Amino acid sequence: MTASPAVPLQLRRAGPAARARARVDSMGYAMQLYGAYRRAVRQYSAVDDMAATPFPRYIQLQTINACQASCTMCPYPVYSKVFQRGRMDDALFDRVVDEIARHDEVETFVPMLQNEPLLDKRLFEKIAQVKRATGGRVRVELVTNGAFLTDETVERIRESGLDTLDVSLDAASPEVYARVRPGLDFDAVIAGVERVIAARLPHTKLYVRLVRVRENVREVKAFARRWRDLGVPVFIYSAHDRAGSVERFDADHRIAERELTFLQRLERRASRLYMGHCPVPFAMTSILHDGQMLMCVHDWGRKVVVGNVGEASIAELWNGERMREIRRALSARRYHDVAACRDCSLWKDGWF
Repeated sequence: MTASPAVPLQLRRAGPAARARARVDSMGYAMQLYGAYRRAVRQYSAVDDMAATPFPRYIQLQTINACQASCTMCPYPVYSKVFQRGRMDDALFDRVVDEIARHDEVETFVPMLQNEPLLDKRLFEKIAQVKRATGGRVRVELVTNGAFLTDETVERIRESGLDTLDVSLDAASPEVYARVRPGLDFDAVIAGVERVIAARLPHTKLYVRLVRVRENVREVKAFARRWRDLGVPVFIYSAHDRAGSVERFDADHRIAERELTFLQRLERRASRLYMGHCPVPFAMTSILHDGQMLMCVHDWGRKVVVGNVGEASIAELWNGERMREIRRALSARRYHDVAACRDCSLWKDGWF
C-alpha cells in the first residue's frame, strides 16, 4: 500500500456552526469513552464481579502485528524486537466476530492494537464483516497514524461502514512532528487527512488526536485551533508510560505537575475522583494476533496474559478467576499486586 503524493487541497475554513459542532463532537467523544469506563466501574461488585456486564464493552483486536513508524512515546520500536510479527488467522477472527455478534454488551470494536492497522491489506473486509455480523449495532472505530490515507483507502473506508476514523498526529508543525513521529512524513499524512475531509464520508466521523508530551505541549492550542477551523473534532490527552513500557518516560516525555496548566492539573485530579480506580479491566479486553487476551490494552510487555481466545471464549476469560482477581485488586487500588499495573503512570496521573 503506497501513499498518494502530498497534494495540497484547497480546504475552506469551516463556518461558525461547523466549528462549534467540532467542539461539541470533541466533548462528546471524550464523554462517550470516559463515560463507558465509569459505568463499567460502577457496575462492578466485589461479590458478583461483572455479573451486571458479563462481556466487555470495548474490544480491541490486533489483526496484524506490525508498524512502520518509530514514535518516541510508543513502545513498538522496543517490543518489535521482542515479539514476532504475525497476522491473525481468518478462522480465529471469525470465531471472535461470531462471539461478539452474540453479545449485546459490546459497544465498540477497534481493529487496532499496538500496531498500524492499515498495514493489513484485508482490514476493510474485516470491518465490513463485523458490521454485517452485528447488524450495524456495534460501532467500529479505527485508529491510524495516517500514512496510508490514499484515495483508494478513503474509498474503501466509504464502502466498509466504518463509524469512526481517528488519525494520530501529535503535532501542529513539521518540525515537532519529525521529532515526535520519526519515520513518518508530515506533509503526506496531512494531505491524507485533508483527503478524508474532502471526501465527505457520509457514515464515518473523522477525529484527529494529539497525545500531549513534553515535546509538543506548546503546540496543543495551535493544533486544536487549526483542525476545529476545518470543522474537525480533536481528541487530546496526556501521554502515559503504557504500563511501564516506554523507556525513559519520566525523563523524556512526562509533563511534570509543575509544568501543567491549572486546568490540566484540575483534569488530573478530577479524573482520579471520577473513575475511582483504573477502569480498563472493567470495560475493555484486548486480543493479540495470536489469540492471547491481555488484561490491559497498554500491557506491551505482555506481563498479564489471561488466556487465549483460540482455546477459550472471550466470555470465559472475561469472567474467569484470573480477571476476577485482577478486578478485586484494582477496585481496592492494590496496583502493586498486578504486574502490568505496578509501574503504570495512569493511576498516578489520571486518565484524561
